[in-house]
Amino acid sequence: MARIPVESASATEIVVEGKKLTGFGGCNYLGLAHHPEVLNAVRAGLDRYGLSTTASRETTGDTMAHENLEAELANFFQTQQCLVTPEGYSANLALGQALARDYRVAITDEKCHRSVSHAATAAGMRVIAYPHLDSRAAGALAGEYVREGVVILTDGVFAADGSIAPAKALFEVLPKGRALLVIDDCHGFCVLGRSGRGTADHHGLSAAGLPLDSRVLITTSLAKGLGCYGGVLAGPSSIIQHAQDIASVYRGTTPAPPAIIEGARQALKIVEREPILMQKLRSNTDRLRKGLQKLAISLYPTPAPIFTFVTGDTASMERIHRRLIDSGYLAPLIAYPGGPTDRYFRVTVNAMHSAEQIDGLLAAFALAMDSEPTSRADVASEAKPLRINDGRTDGRTGGRELIGPWDFSLSPTLTPRLPALPG
Repeated sequence: MARIPVESASATEIVVEGKKLTGFGGCNYLGLAHHPEVLNAVRAGLDRYGLSTTASRETTGDTMAHENLEAELANFFQTQQCLVTPEGYSANLALGQALARDYRVAITDEKCHRSVSHAATAAGMRVIAYPHLDSRAAGALAGEYVREGVVILTDGVFAADGSIAPAKALFEVLPKGRALLVIDDCHGFCVLGRSGRGTADHHGLSAAGLPLDSRVLITTSLAKGLGCYGGVLAGPSSIIQHAQDIASVYRGTTPAPPAIIEGARQALKIVEREPILMQKLRSNTDRLRKGLQKLAISLYPTPAPIFTFVTGDTASMERIHRRLIDSGYLAPLIAYPGGPTDRYFRVTVNAMHSAEQIDGLLAAFALAMDSEPTSRADVASEAKPLRINDGRTDGRTGGRELIGPWDFSLSPTLTPRLPALPG
């Protein structure tokens, strides 16, 4: 699927070439990118600060919007300190630059977002991949390199398939000494845990009134769950302050516009004030999952609102995709590393979707699939469910050293020229 030139959008609908589609792609998991209070906060921020600070935060480009959001996020994540960066990708780069002096080896899940391995490689760290979700393999590799300083890096929720990192198991296998766990939680923030606190909270690494362990750091984006823009580093003050002091990707860039940051502050207030949004997201996720399963579609068993699956060969899926668009629904068919095949459906649901919209998508899928020569029963038997690993070893304990940040050898048929993941 080529990139889509969207003419206008709401939380659940987009207009493309004059045609209105009910959208089930991208992120915006709580629908806050279109929340009226968030938009009003952005408008007020524009009146107060203008469009841009026009300079680095460490010269004349800092604002109280950025300072306040950092304090509010630190309280939300139960960490000592936060640093807001221009966007999510740069949050990983800034953390890599802050860690590389004392931590020379990065042990990464083989399906991590490329910003994770890119950040470590760009910072000069040695990067070694471990089998997806295999905490024992990660721990074994970390133990080999702890004298050099080692960091286990993982996504919280993996964008391509919705799988969730075994964060508690990864924390438990951290060797004593110079070892950290970093969770890139772009798709877990505002999705998992108490009030959307994310993957670490989902696995019990934090609790009400108790700070997150100082050996655990979180990076995330303000775009996916909060529906705004910017990146975040959260963790112990010693590391966050070091990133602020030396990370050139932070110090040498203009920050996210303060008006957008004011929108993020309001979005965070709404998340904490209205737990019904999380409840609605989880209810919608459950409704769509059950509906897709009734269509004999094999799904990864995850609580995340991300549904990755195949319904047949590529030609068949392209026809189904076109029929869905003709019926008024966008269910993206994408090529992106980390999924079950080279091309696959990646469908997402958010808190603003109505039951009628979800049921409409399911009905359109049923009609589109019934038009294919392969029966639903055949689809169920042919689809290959993704491997599940809860942190126990599966017999693969070796690591694979990455060539560089754009190493696509895990999916040799893919090349760096890939359509962007929605969102």
